[in-house]
Amino acid sequence: MEVHPPPLLLLLSCFAIASYAQHEHLLSSLNRSLIVSTTPTPGQVLKIGVDQVTVTWSYNQTLPTAADSNYTRVQVKLCYAPVSQSGRDDRKTDDNLLNDKTCPFDIMDGPYQRSNSSFIWTIPRDIPTATYFIRVYVTDPDDHEVAYGQSTDPLKTTNLFQIEGVTNDQVLAAWPTFKMSLGYSYAWLGVLFLM
Repeated sequence: MEVHPPPLLLLLSCFAIASYAQHEHLLSSLNRSLIVSTTPTPGQVLKIGVDQVTVTWSYNQTLPTAADSNYTRVQVKLCYAPVSQSGRDDRKTDDNLLNDKTCPFDIMDGPYQRSNSSFIWTIPRDIPTATYFIRVYVTDPDDHEVAYGQSTDPLKTTNLFQIEGVTNDQVLAAWPTFKMSLGYSYAWLGVLFLM
């Protein structure tokens, strides 16, 4: 007697395989095909809410011409330099892009152009004090990362800049006010509910 797995089991297996394949995008497997530069000079200190960063990127013309035929979008991100990741699991680098926490801040997302691409970004007021670089990811029509470029070398030691932003002390100082306002909100909701 021939045994066939139930259709639901087959369907779930397909989702699991597709989900696993989606989560295995490794930075080390992406083409480093973009040249990225930024306006801050190495070591420059920028202020949140005031200073701007111009990010410029283009396809590396020394690579084969048709290699970017499946590039559709770019995602520009602000990334922690290793000096600002030390001892911080919430900023940890991982080769698997699903687990990587190096580049948590979105700067821009838009259509891919081969050359003359740039974006001027005013640093938001919620960026933490740290040392940074910029990375630009390229995605294909399925929205999977296929290539990248960054404003620093592979070891992330050159062309770094600092942002003087929100510190942990400022976040902690704001917490009691926030917590108190939440407490009052819940108290008012309780009173309204009892009426």
